Amino acid sequence: MLLSLLLACPAPEEQAPPPYGLILENDGQLYAGAARVDITPTISETYTDLNGNNEFDGCNTDPSGTRGGCDEPYDDVNGDGHFQGIWMAGFQSRRAALDVHDPLSVSAVVISLDGEYVALVGVDALGILENRVRDAGAVLDADGFDRDRLIVSSSHTHSAADTVGIWGLDETSSGADPEYTASITEAILEAVQTAASVMEPVSPTVGQADMTGPEYNGAPFGGINPDASVEGGINDIRDPLITAGSVFSIALDGTAGRVATVVSASGHPETSSDEHSSLSADYAGAMRDWIDTSDGGTTVFLSGALGGMQSALGSTVPMVDSAGARILAEDGSPEWLSDNGFEFVRVWGTLLAQEAQASLTDDQPWKQIRIRKASFLIPVDNVSFALAFQLHLLDTPDEYVDQSPDCPGYGYDPDVFGCVPASVWVIELGPMTFGSAPGELFPELFWGVPDEAAMADAALRSGDARWTQHDRDCDGVDFAAQCKNTDSVTVGSDCDGDAGACDGVCNCLQTHAAPYRISDTLPTPIIDLLPGTYRAPLGITNAYCGYIVPGPDFNTYVNVTNEQGDHYEETNSCSGGFADQVLGAFSSLAED
Repeated sequence: MLLSLLLACPAPEEQAPPPYGLILENDGQLYAGAARVDITPTISETYTDLNGNNEFDGCNTDPSGTRGGCDEPYDDVNGDGHFQGIWMAGFQSRRAALDVHDPLSVSAVVISLDGEYVALVGVDALGILENRVRDAGAVLDADGFDRDRLIVSSSHTHSAADTVGIWGLDETSSGADPEYTASITEAILEAVQTAASVMEPVSPTVGQADMTGPEYNGAPFGGINPDASVEGGINDIRDPLITAGSVFSIALDGTAGRVATVVSASGHPETSSDEHSSLSADYAGAMRDWIDTSDGGTTVFLSGALGGMQSALGSTVPMVDSAGARILAEDGSPEWLSDNGFEFVRVWGTLLAQEAQASLTDDQPWKQIRIRKASFLIPVDNVSFALAFQLHLLDTPDEYVDQSPDCPGYGYDPDVFGCVPASVWVIELGPMTFGSAPGELFPELFWGVPDEAAMADAALRSGDARWTQHDRDCDGVDFAAQCKNTDSVTVGSDCDGDAGACDGVCNCLQTHAAPYRISDTLPTPIIDLLPGTYRAPLGITNAYCGYIVPGPDFNTYVNVTNEQGDHYEETNSCSGGFADQVLGAFSSLAED
């Protein structure tokens, strides 16, 4: 009887093994694997830069450059009569690559602990659009690798091929090659699959470098840097000067050496400037090379908070030689480098790498990996993005834009073209927590606004170190009521009769909200919504929708067709409500 009962019981179903060799053991051991895939595009056709301006001033259907208005020839290698250039993204249009300074790549690390796991992927691109990451996630998901555990951060280098589509020959032609952008999806898959297949037991070390050394700060911020506007090693080109001068790092060591280093830093990788035509990963590549060479393993670079606009372009940094040693003057003070170019790229990348390496001191065992996600639809109410969609410039299919009742504002707000999908993630890795955003996050949205009097009172901004572009005529102007939707306001009299500085007209494009704040309804900065000892921003993650500008400071007047003043970022942002959506998403995750 017992035998018959046993025979009647169905055998337990065997679970399929984890995909790609992914290790999901419940044994308290941390596992990791890493991989890198080259994505440097092949340059098959180049042009002759006759005037040396690093822009193609010819016509894409005139190889000889002799037709009227077609001033520069190109090499029509395939003989089809069209210029097949590699258009570079990030500065102005018409930048076609002529050579490769250093390779572009996709780098990935897959980490697991007690059955929980995540893939962190860094891509040398200005931005990978959501549909390309979604395509990679769909393949992973079909194989049993949870798509919501794929975290892809674009470095935002300004010397890579255009993967968005708005930096082509002109404003009406896309700069994105669909075959190339599709190959990046394949590279993401290959990097994740390979990293999962080589996982091994690792020990973690975590660190945070805050770039507080006197050489990284100008005199107004307590330092010795000759550039008064430098704080934490970088500039903030938009008032108020609030910088994201922190570097976050995770080192993963196996029994035979370093498996991977994950580094997140802020600042636009544009430090080579636009005065060249060479493909490059910029300082992110130089940082990776330094850490790879000195520590071994694979370094994965993830972008931080880039908005505002964070950049070392035009700043000053202390010099280091090829061995990484500081170069000092006879009196022992630093020798300074202020000329942007590939030497600046090397120096800044080396300095960031050294700061990251020195910060790696916290070797406490990790207790958990936890991944949480909140999704939303971003209304596209910016004329620049709406036109880009209508002209099919962007690297997206037509059905990508949601024009249904699910899209907030669509159908009754004439400014809303449709919506695009996006998400934020909270990624807990032991003591380190990353909060991701689908665009260029302003640092104040993550860390909050400094508690300083000039932040609240515009009349105190003239001469303040953080308000270098403030128009004194705007001292008493209510930004929300008078300036938010226009370029200027007549105030009736100049400020204190100072005709040299004031003319009785407030330039709304040179002033900002007072009090300056991150939101009218969601005042809590992201860092306060995250757990963990180390809390770091991740930018341009799994999507790209431009700058994430604090709502109270968003000027709806500016666009690509008019003057922008100190409000350029609004021209390259999907929506004036973008920041509140991001803050709201993090708030919802904090309540879980």
